[in-house]
Amino acid sequence: LQSVVMNRLRPALLLSLTLAAATAGAGEDWVMLPKARYSAPVPAAAVGGEDWAAELGRQFAILKRQPDNVEARKAAWVAAMRLGLFAQAAALEAPLSAEERRAMEGDIIALDIRYGIVDRNTLRGAERFSRLDQALTATDPLAAEFFTGKAPDSEDQRRLTDRLSALASRRRAADAVTLYETLLARDIPVPLWAERDIAGSYLELRRPQEALALYQRVVADNPDDFDANLGLFYALVETEQLDAATDHIDRYAARLPERRHLDGRYNGERLSADITADRVRIFADRLDEAQARIDARHDTIPYNSEARQSSARLALARGWPRQGDEMLRRTIGSDPINPALYADLSENLLTLQDWPAARAALDYATGLDRDNGAVRRARRSYELHDSYELHVEAGYGEGQDVNYFGSRDWSIDSFLYSRPIADNWRVFAHNYSASADFFGENQTWIRSGAGVEWRQNDWRLTGEINGGSGVKAGATGTVRWKPDDHWSFYGAAESVTNQIPLRAVADGIYASRVSLGTDWQQNESRKLALGAFSSDFSDGNLRTGVNAAWFERWASGPKWMFETTLGADASRNSLDASVNYFNPKSDHSVWLTAAIENLTWRSYDHSFRQRLALTGGSYWQEFYGTGAIQAIEYTHRWELERDLSLRYGIGRLLRPYDGEREGRNFANLVLLWRF
Repeated sequence: LQSVVMNRLRPALLLSLTLAAATAGAGEDWVMLPKARYSAPVPAAAVGGEDWAAELGRQFAILKRQPDNVEARKAAWVAAMRLGLFAQAAALEAPLSAEERRAMEGDIIALDIRYGIVDRNTLRGAERFSRLDQALTATDPLAAEFFTGKAPDSEDQRRLTDRLSALASRRRAADAVTLYETLLARDIPVPLWAERDIAGSYLELRRPQEALALYQRVVADNPDDFDANLGLFYALVETEQLDAATDHIDRYAARLPERRHLDGRYNGERLSADITADRVRIFADRLDEAQARIDARHDTIPYNSEARQSSARLALARGWPRQGDEMLRRTIGSDPINPALYADLSENLLTLQDWPAARAALDYATGLDRDNGAVRRARRSYELHDSYELHVEAGYGEGQDVNYFGSRDWSIDSFLYSRPIADNWRVFAHNYSASADFFGENQTWIRSGAGVEWRQNDWRLTGEINGGSGVKAGATGTVRWKPDDHWSFYGAAESVTNQIPLRAVADGIYASRVSLGTDWQQNESRKLALGAFSSDFSDGNLRTGVNAAWFERWASGPKWMFETTLGADASRNSLDASVNYFNPKSDHSVWLTAAIENLTWRSYDHSFRQRLALTGGSYWQEFYGTGAIQAIEYTHRWELERDLSLRYGIGRLLRPYDGEREGRNFANLVLLWRF
């Protein structure tokens, strides 16, 4: 028996002696697990002072000589428990009371939870949760009894509190919150360290207000708690208090020393807080400020994975997916088992239309940690990519009978896309319907078609066969090429175009059309566009035109944006004969639209924005001179879910036609639904 006991305890003795040297002067609290404190019994004759490692060694020496010494075995058990060596204490088989044995079992559960949290953060695969699952299994019967009405004693309460931490760490957020709220409902106190874990579960359940209240309480009690301060930051972000979140993380980061006191090395917590402060500028749409901070950080620590990940996220926010792809791959090289990086890479590859690579990155991220928040989001993004898609644009207008649009007009343009076929292909159905009243007579234009779309990497091509009003059959083809993060080129050819005045349709006229264009986008705040078109009417008229626009976002923040678009266009018609549709010999216009947008409400994937746009400009028409253009438009935009968005607006336009100033009220709607 003596040899068996000593062989089982020899590793514990070595660890105890190591702890004795490492914790000299640190006191008992250094080695005790905070979640497993209790008052251990102290045999009067056996324990000398509070040097528990030395005491354990003394009792082992006694047991070596006297293996049947009950008092020495009990004293060794007390010392092992004080050192946090709970499994080793259990192996001593000391004579214990029922209360002492329950306390030891509770400590072993607490230790499993602590080690389980370490395993979750460091291991991969199913084994990363084995200790946490073991601890939860040990307290499952107690939880079942508690929910059926059992009144827990102090040891039961301790185990239930530890179970809160295990459930939260196991990402069983709903179970953790249910247990926590039941404890509170039965007036059972929950310690602050457990409330910190539950705050994270509330965030996972998208209940940020409850999380915010808990984090505020924890930080008020312990202002230096790193995890609680970061949790408070994220709770502020998720309650859309982005200014408060920015202020909090800035102040907290400034409080942390840049260097560690013991060895002078850079303080990792300070770096993480600084990088979080950099990233909040992205969340808050202060991208120029984020650019300055993140670039400076990357220049200082170019090989740090957190800094590289910030650079990648900034690139994606600024509309540079290729640069983001490069940064993500470099970051993965230095942090190859980070599931969030592969998740971000997968979403970015969807933007780059590299479908097989996106799927492979998502599969790898899922293998690393399928429950990671970024992985779940990437999985949802891929599900949306792999969905049917309905896109509808509708418009309505009212004006005078003499208006070239008619006294009342409407149009609906709808596309229904299939799910992706062999990655790159989709088939679609297309319908365009329009109607207008001219002096009490209604004119309609309806065409339906079917087509195919091909998308891969830099390219998107579509082809469509259609028929209906006008001529019996028509064909449409489009192409878009995006060779880098800044340039886009596009073109379209329509044998029968829908962009034709309905007054021309009323006279039996139809038209074909070709168009070309290019965009240059510096970032999300600056874009230049240039386009040209030619429409060949069946009555012999050839209409050609060019247009240019400069978009600039001058200010943006968590709630407000201000942007302008300066545009110019010109057109010429070849037909000299008088026709019923608007057909100026030549004309041109210059206009400026200023828009202000407010994020009125947002909760995760749901949001509501309001936008007010004012337009002023000048229109010139050959033989009729110059007149003013004025317009106002008010728009709502709803993100009802990641798979459903809706935009609608109303407005009024004033401008001259053939020298006569005319007014038109209008409304529009855009729907995108993926299902």
